[in-house]
Amino acid sequence: MCHTQKIEFFGEMHECQEFSNAVDGLVFPGEGGGKRVAVLPDIYGLTDFYKGYASYLTGFGARTYLTNPWSAFGELAEPTREAAYERRQLLKDCEHCDRLEDFLASENIEAVVGFCIGGNFAFELAQRGFDGTIIAIYPLPWGMANQDEIAPAFEYMPSLEKDVTILMGAADHLAGPDNIQKMQDIVAGNSHLTMHLYDGSNHGFFTDVDGDDENLMGNAKDAIDQVNGILF
Repeated sequence: MCHTQKIEFFGEMHECQEFSNAVDGLVFPGEGGGKRVAVLPDIYGLTDFYKGYASYLTGFGARTYLTNPWSAFGELAEPTREAAYERRQLLKDCEHCDRLEDFLASENIEAVVGFCIGGNFAFELAQRGFDGTIIAIYPLPWGMANQDEIAPAFEYMPSLEKDVTILMGAADHLAGPDNIQKMQDIVAGNSHLTMHLYDGSNHGFFTDVDGDDENLMGNAKDAIDQVNGILF
């Protein structure tokens, strides 16, 4: 669905430690007391992509917390979409967001960067009033079915009073043109929302930064830089 492989652009993976504080995950200590950032991954969990991205953010001085929604359910038997979706159904989304709220408060997190389903959780935190920077990267605001559902972000985005930055590929196959258009319309009507839409880029397009298509590489690099500019 999203990210399973290491991205060379992010450089070497840094040392990290496990943490458990309302939610579990890995923390990558930054240098010099920089910004405290939480990265919310997709359904594949703590893959080398996310470990690499968290390491990359520490290069800007951030203390980066890579959360693991799936820690209670064990590792995937195989890195396939089917296995990831099967495990995904074990998570109680609303309960997990309750735990995320507690974690963000106790660790004094200043920014949240959510990818795919993590972007959905980021929107939920925005709706709940998280007082920090929120970035949603190729989220699914039309919602995902769950045993403990959170509201689809489309239901409250028009009246959301918290700033959220969205990064999407215009060719996102999971969204499709109708949902992309709906996002554009909602963003145009709410000054708290900003969307960077990248022509030709699909879902998970950050990986294109390691590709050989210059336009797609440029999109991915610009999106990564946009996030850096917001965070740092």
